[in-house]
Amino acid sequence: MRRAISEYPLAGMVQNYGVALRWAGAAQAPPLRSLTEDEQRGLVPQLAGVALDLAERGLLTAHEGESHSVVAPVLVTGPELHEVLTDPTNWLWTIRPHRRFSLVAPQHVREHWFDAAHPTADTSALPTWDELSVEEREVLVCAAEASGMLTGPFGIWDDPPNGLDSVEHLAWVDRQLAPLLPFVRNGWIEVQHHPDERSDAFTVIPLDGLRTALTDATIRYEGDEWGIGVGCIFTYAGLAVWRGGWSSEWERRLNFD
Repeated sequence: MRRAISEYPLAGMVQNYGVALRWAGAAQAPPLRSLTEDEQRGLVPQLAGVALDLAERGLLTAHEGESHSVVAPVLVTGPELHEVLTDPTNWLWTIRPHRRFSLVAPQHVREHWFDAAHPTADTSALPTWDELSVEEREVLVCAAEASGMLTGPFGIWDDPPNGLDSVEHLAWVDRQLAPLLPFVRNGWIEVQHHPDERSDAFTVIPLDGLRTALTDATIRYEGDEWGIGVGCIFTYAGLAVWRGGWSSEWERRLNFD
C-alpha cells in the first residue's frame, strides 16, 4: 500500500519488500544484500495474492504506462489484471522492460492513509538546515534523490586524488565519510554497493565496513557507467526525520535560491 500511495512502479517491488522486511527486523528478512532473482520469483505468488485482494477491495489499482508520460496510463482490469499481477516478469526490475506497470491507490485511500504510510518524526531537538554543514546537507539530499549515488561518475563525492600514500588515503576517506557516519549510526541512512548497472543487485555496507569499502577503488568505481559504485538511501526511520523538518527547509531554500 505504501508503494501504491506513492504510485511507484510494480517492477522492483519485490526487492523493496525485502528491504522493508530487513528494516523492520523481520525473521524472514534477507541478510545485508539484495534478494536474488530466484528469491524474488519465489515471493511473487504471495505478493500477487495480496495485491489482487487489495484490488478486489478497491484499495489499489494497477495501470500500464507512466504518470509522467505524454500518453495517460491505462487502467488494468479483469482477467488482464490477474495475468499482470501473477506474472513474475512484471514484478522484477529490468533496465529495459517490455511493459511498464504501476500500483496506484485511489485518492480517498491516499487521503486516509498518507500520514500513516509516510510518517514524520519530531525533529525539534535536531539542528536546523542552516546549522548543518554543507557536506551533511549534500549527503541528506543524495539519500532523498532517486539515484542516491555517493561515488562513481554521477556521485556527489570526488575520487581520491592521485599520489596519496596509504595513510593520506585513509585520512582523505575519513574526511569524506565524516558527515555520513552520524546518519548511518542513527539508522537513518543505509549505504549500499551497486556492482552492476544492468541489475538491481546490491550489498549493504555496514557502519564498521564503510572505511574499508570506501578505500577500495573497485567498490567506489571510477568508470563512466551510471549506477555503479556506492550509494545511499533513507531508511523508513530516516525518511520520517527528513520529512519532519529538513525536507521542507531544503525545499524552501531551493525555491528561494
